[in-house]
Amino acid sequence: MPKVSVIMPAYNAVSYLEESVNSLKNQGFQDWELLLIDDCSKDETVSLAKKIAKTDPRIQVVQKEKNSGSADTRNTGIKLAKGEYIAFLDADDLWEPEFLEKMIPFMQKYQSPFSFSSYRIVDENGTEFCEPFMVKAKEYTYRDLLFYNRVGLLTAIYHVPSVGKKFFDPSLKSLRDDYALWLDILREGKKAFGNSEILARYRVRRGAATSNKKKVMFAHFRMLKNREKLSFFSALVLTFIHGIRGLRKYKNK
Repeated sequence: MPKVSVIMPAYNAVSYLEESVNSLKNQGFQDWELLLIDDCSKDETVSLAKKIAKTDPRIQVVQKEKNSGSADTRNTGIKLAKGEYIAFLDADDLWEPEFLEKMIPFMQKYQSPFSFSSYRIVDENGTEFCEPFMVKAKEYTYRDLLFYNRVGLLTAIYHVPSVGKKFFDPSLKSLRDDYALWLDILREGKKAFGNSEILARYRVRRGAATSNKKKVMFAHFRMLKNREKLSFFSALVLTFIHGIRGLRKYKNK
């Protein structure tokens, strides 16, 4: 049984896939498995994934029969995961070599069921173009995250024995499904612990779904109102607060 199961959804990711997988293979902490799930890519992603998998028995490539979005694709990996911890690394993002080496002992130290860290923001070429997204070294509750989602998906790790296997909500159409998952964990009374160290690099690509701010904010409001059962006014205010803070996230260096 690996200590950590890493879930990597991939769709037309041939340009960045190898670099992302290498950032996992270069970890100082090596007790992991990678579940690389292809969501019916139309490019050479599958061929490249299989080629990479031949070099490391810890890598398992799964091909889906139907394209269904990132939420369902990650869920496919979660179902297959055998690790004590589940972590997420998209096929265009990067972990620093010490990510797992620092995050797993951090979670063990604080007996944390769910943790996340600070991260850098880079462009398509890997160049850092704005200030890092910083997380405070503190305990976070459900209420804290309602006011602002501080959890970067690429830095999130949860402890399966503590919270069970938690899944993304495909009905959210891969918009705010990660945020909904974090709220699911914390709603049960669990607390998250933030690690202020910068341990990952989030790649922002033109044309990505989250670049459409109006669409994302509407999805955010709808998720808070319909899924979290907040009042219209509360959902609207929290969405506004999140939008303002979100704009600050991409402040140029």
